[in-house]
Amino acid sequence: MFRKILVAYDGSSYSQVALDQAVEIARLCQAELHVIGIVQTTGAAALAEGVGAVDVWGLERKQIEAALESVSRDLGGQALNVVTSVREGDPAEEIVFSAIGLGADLVVLGHTNKGIFARWFEGSVGAKILKELPCSLLIASR
Repeated sequence: MFRKILVAYDGSSYSQVALDQAVEIARLCQAELHVIGIVQTTGAAALAEGVGAVDVWGLERKQIEAALESVSRDLGGQALNVVTSVREGDPAEEIVFSAIGLGADLVVLGHTNKGIFARWFEGSVGAKILKELPCSLLIASR
């Protein structure tokens, strides 16, 4: 059914739920699993980078790389074809670009419990990508 599955992962509990479900589906379908981490260089992250003395993007990149290394290590011994990569930019755009580039059949995202103000200010990644995504979307939740 699915040949290529893309999951966005950042090490958070929400993305872990998405990864767990993506792994299970990849096993059932014998699909390639593409795990991407996105360094957000837009919105509040861009503002923090611009006004602070701390390399916010560099710190976030290190955190994402460490999370993806952990995924590779944990899934490496299992009979799965797993590919990890780091992207930079707006998360919704990078997920869509990655899905198109890979020819993904399914994208899996974790559901976050953002409050109404956070959703209004930051937006919902899932809602943003619905218009452009060329494949199925699974929003994973516990």
